[in-house]
Amino acid sequence: MSFSLKLICIVLSLSLSACALTSKATDFNGLKELDGSEPVSHINLTKFALHFAIVLPFIGDASLEGAVRDFTKEAKKEGAQRVRIVQSDETTLWWILPPISLIFTPRFTNVAGDAIR
Repeated sequence: MSFSLKLICIVLSLSLSACALTSKATDFNGLKELDGSEPVSHINLTKFALHFAIVLPFIGDASLEGAVRDFTKEAKKEGAQRVRIVQSDETTLWWILPPISLIFTPRFTNVAGDAIR
């Protein structure tokens, strides 16, 4: 792989890094949670970032802790007092373009759950 192609890949990774995508579903057709409370919304949050040496946040923070922190902020914006996380997933792309990706590692984390009043 030529140096210019590697450089383009790095620049593209940097431009896509440090962002969060959030989607919400609020129509539950009148159904309630198991405990009888009404859900405010179901939130699905995906964070993209570039970490240094696989584990240290460099541009953005796509660690599970950072994703849960942003998820709970979104839930508070929706008026929730409680949350129930139903799924989370971390993907570290250290293998995508070695040795560069061992130094600057693309990473994304997904957290999905319900915001509850």
